[in-house]
Amino acid sequence: MAIAPKSRSKTGAKTVVAAAPAAVAAAPTSKTKAKAKTPAVSKLAVAEKPAAKAAAKPAVKAAPKTTAKTAVKVAAVKTPAAKKAVAAKKTTLPVAASPAPVAKKAPSKKTVKVVEAVVAAAAAPAPAPVKATKRATKAAAELPVVVVAKPAKKVATKKVASKEVVVAETVLGKVQPKPVTKQGKATKAIKPTKAVAAAPLPAEPLIAAKKADEKKSKTPTPAKTASKADHKPAPKTVAKPATKPATKPAVAAPIQSVAPSAKRTKSPIAKTKPVATNPALVPAPRPTPPAPPAVPKPPAKFALQRPGSAASGVFGDYVVAELAGEQQWRVSIRGTSLSDCRCTCEVFRFGERGSCEHVEFALGSLLDEPQQRAALEQGLRLDYSEVLLGFGAARYLRWRQGQHCPEAVAREAQALLDERGRLPADAADDVGLLTGLLQLAAELGHEVRVEAGVWEQVALGRDARQRVQRLAQAYPQGLESPALRGLLKLPLPLYQLEAALFAACAGRSLVADDLGLGLYAPAYAAAELCARHFGTERVLVLCAESAQARWLGEAQTLSLAKAQMVWGDAQTRQAQLQNLGQGLEIKIASLASLGQDLALLQGFAPELIIVDEAARLDADALALLRQLDKGFLLMLSGQILDEQPQALLALVDLLDRHRNGPWERFLSRHVRRSGQSNSFFALERLDQTLERVMFSRSRAELLPTLPVALVQLRAVALSQQQEQMQAPLLADLRRAVARWQRSGYVSESELLQVQQTLQQLRRLAISPQLLDAQLGSAEAPKLSAVAALTRELLGAAAERLVVFCQWDDALSLLAARLQASGTAFVQLHAEAPLAQRMEALRRWRDGSGSAVLLCSDRAAAGLDLQIERAALVNLELPWGEALLEQRLLCLADEQSRGLPLIQLLAQTGLEQAMLQTLDGVVDLPAGSLDGDVSRQLLQGEEQQRFMQALVALCGALPD
Repeated sequence: MAIAPKSRSKTGAKTVVAAAPAAVAAAPTSKTKAKAKTPAVSKLAVAEKPAAKAAAKPAVKAAPKTTAKTAVKVAAVKTPAAKKAVAAKKTTLPVAASPAPVAKKAPSKKTVKVVEAVVAAAAAPAPAPVKATKRATKAAAELPVVVVAKPAKKVATKKVASKEVVVAETVLGKVQPKPVTKQGKATKAIKPTKAVAAAPLPAEPLIAAKKADEKKSKTPTPAKTASKADHKPAPKTVAKPATKPATKPAVAAPIQSVAPSAKRTKSPIAKTKPVATNPALVPAPRPTPPAPPAVPKPPAKFALQRPGSAASGVFGDYVVAELAGEQQWRVSIRGTSLSDCRCTCEVFRFGERGSCEHVEFALGSLLDEPQQRAALEQGLRLDYSEVLLGFGAARYLRWRQGQHCPEAVAREAQALLDERGRLPADAADDVGLLTGLLQLAAELGHEVRVEAGVWEQVALGRDARQRVQRLAQAYPQGLESPALRGLLKLPLPLYQLEAALFAACAGRSLVADDLGLGLYAPAYAAAELCARHFGTERVLVLCAESAQARWLGEAQTLSLAKAQMVWGDAQTRQAQLQNLGQGLEIKIASLASLGQDLALLQGFAPELIIVDEAARLDADALALLRQLDKGFLLMLSGQILDEQPQALLALVDLLDRHRNGPWERFLSRHVRRSGQSNSFFALERLDQTLERVMFSRSRAELLPTLPVALVQLRAVALSQQQEQMQAPLLADLRRAVARWQRSGYVSESELLQVQQTLQQLRRLAISPQLLDAQLGSAEAPKLSAVAALTRELLGAAAERLVVFCQWDDALSLLAARLQASGTAFVQLHAEAPLAQRMEALRRWRDGSGSAVLLCSDRAAAGLDLQIERAALVNLELPWGEALLEQRLLCLADEQSRGLPLIQLLAQTGLEQAMLQTLDGVVDLPAGSLDGDVSRQLLQGEEQQRFMQALVALCGALPD
C-alpha cells in the first residue's frame, strides 16, 4: 500500500493527502486559480510494480524546480536521461505495495500534449530547471499526485511517450509514518519532496498492506514547512515488495486532496481496494452508516390451544385465547390459504378481507413449526367433495373437489363457476343449479358435503325473489292498484307508495328522498305491507327523543296498527315493551336509549326496524344496531346522501350484512383506500351501484309527476287543559247527532248550535285562550309547533313561510308566541286597508321585514302571495277542499308542483276524526264550517248530507 506523506512546496500552499482507494478531487495548483475554479476529479495515476526480493531503495529524485507559482511533479521515466534528472535530488519515495487495478483509458488530446512536453524534459541530458508554460502548468494542476514504485526493468522512452503521463501538484505537509515491511518491521518515516507518476499501463490487482502505526504530529505552519523542505533532505526508506516483479507496471490509487485542519491529524493508512474504471464519475467513498437497530418483535396477544376432543393431525379446530383477557374464538384450519380457514369472530364474518387476526395468528403459529408446515403444504386430501362458503366483502360459494370425484360431477361443478372460480350465492339456486349438482353426485355415488352457511345464503336469495313475486301478484296494476288506497287511514300519493313498495320488496333498504317528500307515511305503509304479506307483527321505530311524539302522532293518524312510545323510567319502559297484543305492534323508542335498553329491545325481538335520520348515526350506534338487527330493516334520510359517501358507506355496510353484493360493489366501484382514510370517485353512478338497497329521489326529478302540494301531517298532542275543556263540547255534539238519528229531524236553531260547537272544538285545538280570554298562561302546543317549524323549514325546504288560519285572533296569539321566541314576522290584518296590507306584503317579499307571513283568509283576499321556494302551514284543518285549494292558489298557480304544505293536526280530538271522515265523504256542503257560520244556514238536501257526515264524525271520535 502506498503511503503518501505530507510535504511542503516553496509556494506555501497546504494540502492533506489521504491514500483512499477511490476517485477524489485534486487541490488547485495555482493561487490565482484556486478560488475561481476547483478542478474536477482527477484521472488515475499509474505506478510500476516493484521487483521481487530486492531491497526497495527508490532512486527517484525530485523533479527540478519550475518557475511557475505552483510546483509541478513530473512522471518518472526509466531512461538514462531520467535517472540523471532524478538523481539531482536526494529524496526517495515510498513504495506502492499493491496498487488498485484500473481499466485502461485513452488519454485526451490535451493530456497527450502535456505528456510529450514533460517526457521530453525528463529525457534531456542536463537536469536544468524547466520553465513551465502557463498553459502546461494549468493542465498539470488538474492531475493527481501519485507515488511510484521502482520498476523491475527499464522502460523505453518511446513506449513511455505513448502512455499518459500524469502531472500533479506538489504535496505539502510533514508526516512521519512507519511503513510496514513484509516481515512486519516498521521503517523510518520519510519526507518526499516531489512525487512522479508513471505512464498508465494494464493494471494488476493490488494486495492490501498491513496498517502501520503512526505518530501524532502537529501540522507545521507554512513558513516552517518551507524552511525544512529547502534545507533538510528527506529520509530514505526501504520497503520489500510483497510480490514478484512483473514486466508491466501496476496502477496506483489516486490521492485525495482536502483542505488542511488546524488540529492534529494522522496520516491515513487504509487498505487499498480496486478502483472503478472511470474514477472521474465515482464519488468519494462515504463511511457506511450504522445498521438500524433491530425492531423488537411485538409481544404475543393470543395463545393457541388444541381442544382435547379434536381430531389428530394439523387440520381441524383450534381455540385462540386472549393472553390479557378472557375472550376466546374457535378457528378452523383446513389449509394454508386464508379462505380455507374459519373464525367465529365478527370481523371474520362481516369484514371485507375474508380473514381476521385470529386466523392469521393460528395459521402463522402452525407454519412456524417445520413438521406442521410440511403437513399444511401437503394439503387436506379428502375422498368427498365440498361446497363451501367464501367470506369477504361479498359472499360466494366455493367448490372443493375430492380425490375420487367422478368426471361428470367435476365437469358440472366447473360449469357453474364464474371466471374467478366462484358461484354467486344469490344466484346459486336460481333455477335449481346447486340442487341439480347434488342430485347428479348422489346418482353417481359420490358424496358431496355442503357447509351449513351455504344453505342460509341460498335461502336469502330465494326470499328476495319471493317477496317481489308475492307483491306483484297482490297488486297487479302496480301503483294504480285499488288495494293500495286502503293501505293506511289516508290515501298516499303515488311517489310515497312507490317508496313503500320498494322497501317491502328489498327487505333491507335505505329510503333517502329529498326534504319535503315525506318519510313517515312511506315507512308506515311499508310496515303495513310487511304485516299483510310477510307476517310481520313487531315493528320498532328508532328516532331522536324529540321526534318520538311526532312519530306517535303520525302512527295514530295514518296507521291501522297499535302504536306506543317507549319512555319513562326503566321499569316503565320494560312494561311498555313487554305489553304485547294481537296483530301489528309499533313501539317508538329513542336512539339515545339504545345502549341502556338493548337487552329489553332484544327481548321485544323486532321483525322490522325503522331508523329515522340514519345518516346521523355514529359508529357506536351502528354497532349497537347490528346486535339488535335480525330481520327487515328500513333506514330513512330526509336528504340525498350522494354527497355524503362516508356516511352512506357505513349504512350500506349494515344493510348488506349478509354480504349479497351491494357493499362489495360500493367498495370496488367508488372507494379508494389509503391507509385508514377513504377517497371516493364516480359518485354520479351510486344509484346504479346501490339500486338493490337504496331508493333516493330529488324533488326536481319527481317534479313533472308531483301534485300541486306535498302534504305533510304534523300531529300535535292536546294539552291536559284542552282535553278537559273538549269533553263537554264533544258530549253536546254526540247528543245532538243521536237525536237526529232517532227522529230524522233537526231545527235550524239546533243545527246552528251544532255548527257553533264544532267551531269551538276547532278553535280549542289551537289554544284555550280562544274560548276563554281570561286564561293568560294557557298551554298551546300548536302555537309552539309553528315556532319550531320556522326553524326547521326556513333555509332548508323553503325561503319564505306563510301561516294561514281562519281566525285573526288566533294569528294574534301566534304573533305573541313568535315574538317571545325571537322570531321576526309580518302579519296581515283583515281590518287593515288594502294599501297597508300590500306594503306589509312587499316587506315580506323582499325579506326586509321577515321571512314569516301570518295571514287569514279574509286578509289574503285580493292579494297575490306567489313567490318561489315558499311553504304553507295550516294552523287548523280546513273542513272542505274548497278552502284548501283557495289557500294553495294564493301561493302557486296550476303549473306549480311540489309546494310544501304542512298540516298541523290535533290528536285525540275533533281534527283527527275529521281527517278520517273527510277522506270517506266525497262531497260536503260548501262552506258549512269554513268562514262565518252565522251566514251559513243549511236546508233541505244539504242539511241531510251535513248531518250524515256528523254521524260518521262521531263514530271516529275517541271514547
